[in-house]
Amino acid sequence: MTVEELARAHYAYFDGLVREGIRETSTRDGYGLQISRHLLADRAFARLRLSELTTPKCQQFLDDLLIRSGSLDIVKRLRRSLVTWCKFGQRKGWLIANPAQPCSVERMVRPEAGQEQLEIPPKEQLTALLTAAGEGPDAARDAAIVRMLMFGGFRISELRGLADDAVAFSGTGAIAKVREKLERQYNRLGRVKSARARRDVPLGPATARALKAWRLKRGPSAAFMHDAGDGKPKRVAGRLFPCPEGGDLWDYDAFMRRCWLQIMTRAGLVEQIPDSKGKNRPVIAFGPHVLRHVAASLWIEQGLRPKKVQELLGHSTLAMTMDLYGHLWRDEAEDAALAQASEGLIATSKGRNV
Repeated sequence: MTVEELARAHYAYFDGLVREGIRETSTRDGYGLQISRHLLADRAFARLRLSELTTPKCQQFLDDLLIRSGSLDIVKRLRRSLVTWCKFGQRKGWLIANPAQPCSVERMVRPEAGQEQLEIPPKEQLTALLTAAGEGPDAARDAAIVRMLMFGGFRISELRGLADDAVAFSGTGAIAKVREKLERQYNRLGRVKSARARRDVPLGPATARALKAWRLKRGPSAAFMHDAGDGKPKRVAGRLFPCPEGGDLWDYDAFMRRCWLQIMTRAGLVEQIPDSKGKNRPVIAFGPHVLRHVAASLWIEQGLRPKKVQELLGHSTLAMTMDLYGHLWRDEAEDAALAQASEGLIATSKGRNV
């Protein structure tokens, strides 16, 4: 058996899980793209027999891929897939050990001088966005959406997939139970990305009031039959934000065109840029996912520690949270005090501090 045959055997196995409703279609398609775009681009490695597969050869494949693609993210995903394929081969008895497991992707891409790690929109723009959300023809809906993204840190797929009964009001605030997401490619409901992504998100009084106003304006959200891709339609609860054009689920492109672009235009955060044909094309200052970063930055500004921010965002690891937002916890006064205290720990021979 070759590496390519191993990868395709795992794809066929995973496809069976998708049809049983156990795993997600988008994950299966991701494996397929990795095989066709990246594994088969290195024919020598793809045709390598499993009996000849070693850790150095796996590492060389990843190193060569980094040179070809120039993308550290792509190589990291391929390493994870290669480890998964080899684990599958071990379970089948085709491999004794997992030669991909010790491989690493260590080369770091240095940012250009002056480049920020993460760009958070200035608060003037965020204020303008909040104001614009409450002024349009769909003000009740738009205000609820912007507030949930900005202060709840939801992924846009989680917001579009949120069931109406997943929001529970308590006191002056509310709790949103994140359990599902709406896949962008197929517009199908599925489980959230990981176990940690299953979380309860607290919402403040203003956001809770906006949600109540939206639900009152919208009316009941009816349950409907939904096929998640396994050919077995089942009845699911209505969504908090159903498609305004009459459907049960809100397509991502329709959301961007009919909702986000309109809000950003009213906020003055859209620029008209001529395309190759000289026709003006609207370009938004930032997408809805940026508000997830805004939520994280606001939590950090209030003094939340890294582990709590990880919990609220639903990150699978603390390392992911720190990679994205670690620089936001920096305290310059604390750094200066630490430097001064460090100097005082070592004394010179004459009794004076170094």
